[in-house]
Amino acid sequence: MNRLASAALAGVFFVASGGIALAANDAAGVPPAANGSPPGGKAPPAQSRVMAAAARLDRAAPREERITDALNLLEAKGYGAFSNFQANGKNFTAMVSQDGKRFTVTIDPDSGRISRQS
Repeated sequence: MNRLASAALAGVFFVASGGIALAANDAAGVPPAANGSPPGGKAPPAQSRVMAAAARLDRAAPREERITDALNLLEAKGYGAFSNFQANGKNFTAMVSQDGKRFTVTIDPDSGRISRQS
């Protein structure tokens, strides 16, 4: 979900910054090039920095990506109500409730498996 929100935010940011740049060019009477970039082919430095920052926001670090994958796996397998989610080596553990019973599960985001601990 976080990743989708980041991607949506970056998309909105690109659209807004592109619209501002086009409006500035229209007001100055400068037609955009065929590919949408300003004349001369280079984006203004401020716009380039904004695009680079938005691109960085769209990519999660590998560790955060694994955490997100593990949390999404928990919810996809029906464990929406959980607590004590934590890293345990390369995997993650969480306390879950199912059918009125509480137990600990191990989540392996690389294989997509969740196993119940004894």
